[in-house]
Amino acid sequence: MKAMEMGVDTLEFDLQRTQDRVLVLMHDETVDRTTDGTGRVDEMTLEQFKLLKTDSGYTAPSLEEVFQTVQDKKVGIILDIKVLKADAVPEIYALVEKYGLGDRVVYETSYPKIAKAIEEFNPDLISAIYPAWPPLAFYYAKKYHLDCVSIYYPFANSLAVKKAQKNGYKYVVWTVDKEDLIDKFEKLKVDGIMTDDPALFKNSSENSCGCKK
Repeated sequence: MKAMEMGVDTLEFDLQRTQDRVLVLMHDETVDRTTDGTGRVDEMTLEQFKLLKTDSGYTAPSLEEVFQTVQDKKVGIILDIKVLKADAVPEIYALVEKYGLGDRVVYETSYPKIAKAIEEFNPDLISAIYPAWPPLAFYYAKKYHLDCVSIYYPFANSLAVKKAQKNGYKYVVWTVDKEDLIDKFEKLKVDGIMTDDPALFKNSSENSCGCKK
């Protein structure tokens, strides 16, 4: 993966689940926007999903294929769980454990019920939330005993960082694709900065989630 070649310390993957319960990488519930196909991921078999191509000609991998690739790499992993059913959590965990990646994985979601499911399944898992309304992140972090609040960068500020530090939460901002903003958040000493362009980080290593217990 190009990102690893560029020296990033953490990779983030968006997870959906196929009709036959295979976890795959896809941001949206449908494949319409990012591939040459149409339809919902959860209404496709893995075989059907694998027939699709992105604009760049790639086929989106399964989560297991990704784990096989990164297993021997020194890189952290953020799993953004976009599956709306709580039973996906133990399935993801089983795959993480199969490849011995437990100490490298952050379980992240925007859905409060999935955040709750993560903590109820195993409170030792490193958990993060980025709710639809960013200021609610602290509310859910407290309610479900989460480890990390992940904030859309326009809502991030020094007061929020201090609040996170005071309450024992790691504080991550996303998606920061301008060099001046990266510099701003590094000065605020956030715990992680997510970006689509790792090349913007020149002399910094603060580009991971950092949501360690």
